[in-house]
Amino acid sequence: MNQKVLSEVIDHVDDESVVRYAQDLIRINSVNPNLDNGSTEEEVVEFLAFTCREAGLEVRIEEVAPNRPNIYCELPGEEEGIGLAFLGHTDTVPLLGMENALSGAVVGNHIWGRGGVDMKGGIAASVQALISLVQSDVRLKKGVAVWAVADEESEHRGAYALKDHGLQADYCIVTEPSDNQLVLGCKGTCPIRIDIQGVLAHGSQPWQGVNAINKAAQVITALNQLQLQKVRMPDLNEDIQSSINVGVIEGGTQYNNVADSCSIFIDRRMVPGETQATCLEEIQEMLDKLASKDKEFNGEVAISRPDWHWEPIIKRGLNPAYTPLSNPVSQAVQSAHLMVKNQNVPIDFFHGYCDMDFTVNELDIPTIHYGPGEAKYCHTVEERLDIGQLLDATRVYIHTAIQLLD
Repeated sequence: MNQKVLSEVIDHVDDESVVRYAQDLIRINSVNPNLDNGSTEEEVVEFLAFTCREAGLEVRIEEVAPNRPNIYCELPGEEEGIGLAFLGHTDTVPLLGMENALSGAVVGNHIWGRGGVDMKGGIAASVQALISLVQSDVRLKKGVAVWAVADEESEHRGAYALKDHGLQADYCIVTEPSDNQLVLGCKGTCPIRIDIQGVLAHGSQPWQGVNAINKAAQVITALNQLQLQKVRMPDLNEDIQSSINVGVIEGGTQYNNVADSCSIFIDRRMVPGETQATCLEEIQEMLDKLASKDKEFNGEVAISRPDWHWEPIIKRGLNPAYTPLSNPVSQAVQSAHLMVKNQNVPIDFFHGYCDMDFTVNELDIPTIHYGPGEAKYCHTVEERLDIGQLLDATRVYIHTAIQLLD
C-alpha cells in the first residue's frame, strides 16, 4: 500500500473518540466474580457488540460460563480467514479501595480507573483501529479481528475456549499493557500448595507433638536453595530466570497449640522449556529429601490457587510462550512502531503471564504482546492509562494490520 493511502487510513483515527471509548469501557464494572463477587463481563461485551455492529463489523458472542461471554469482532478480507487477531480480556481485578475507581476521569495526560491499563486501553485501541479500517474502505487480503475474552484474571475460561470455538488466525497481538514495547514472550505460572502435617499437642508441652509450622520453615529454607532454571534469549541477548515466591502461609489453630497442619502457597514462574509437571517433580524431589533426613516430616504437593476451582485449568496449567523476533508479526510491529513514533521499539520479555500462552501453545498462532499502559499500575489504587500511548497503539495496530495483510 502506498504512503498516501496509508495516511488516509490513519486520518480516520479520531483521537477524541478513542479516548472517550476507553473512558466508557472503564466506567463499566467488570470485576472478575471469582475474585470479588463482582459483576460479570457481560455488560462490557454488550457495549463492544453494539459499537462494532454499528461500525459494520461482524460480531459473534459465545458463552464460556453462565452470563460470562467471549466476543469476536471481525472485519472480513478479500480471502477467507483471519490474518491478524488482537486479543484482550474484559474482566478486571477488584477495585481494591481505589478512589473513584470507575470514573474514567482524564487528569493531565492519563485516564484514571480500574482496568484502564489492565486492559481496557488495549481493547479500546484495537477496536478503534478496526473501526478506522472500516471507515477508510481499505480492502485487506484477509480479515482482522478483535477477540475479547472473559476470566483472564482468574481461571482463563475465555482463552481456554478459543480452540473449542474454532478460532484461528495467521498472527495475533495480545494488547495487554507493555508500555508500547514489543514483548516476544511471557513466563508461565504454576500455582503450588504444599501441605505439611504435624501432630497436635498443647503449647506448654511442644515435645508431645510435631509442629507443622516448624516443618514449613524447613520447606521455605529448601525452596530458597533450589537451583532454578534459566534460559538464554538470543533475541534479547540475555538470560531469563525462573522464580519462586512464597505468597501465603496458613497454619495452626491457636497460639497455645502445637500446629498440626500448615499450608504454603507458592507462585512458581516458569521459563520456556518448563512445564507444570516439571515444577511439581522439582518440589516433590525437594520434599522427599527433607523426609529422608527427618522422620517426622510429612509433606505433600499439589496444584492449587485460592481462586481456582475449575478442573480443566488446574489440569492444564498456565505455560510460558515465545515468538521469535524474526517472525513476520514481530517484524511488522517493529516497522509500525518506527513509522508511528519515528524511533525503534524496545524489545522485551514479560516476567508475568498473559493469554499468548493459549494462542501460541494451543492454536499454534505466532503471537507477540504490544499494548498501551505501564504495567506497574496494574492492580493498584493508582491505575491510570497514558493517553499518548493509547493513541500511538491505535495507529501501530492499523499500520501492523496493513503491513501484514495488504
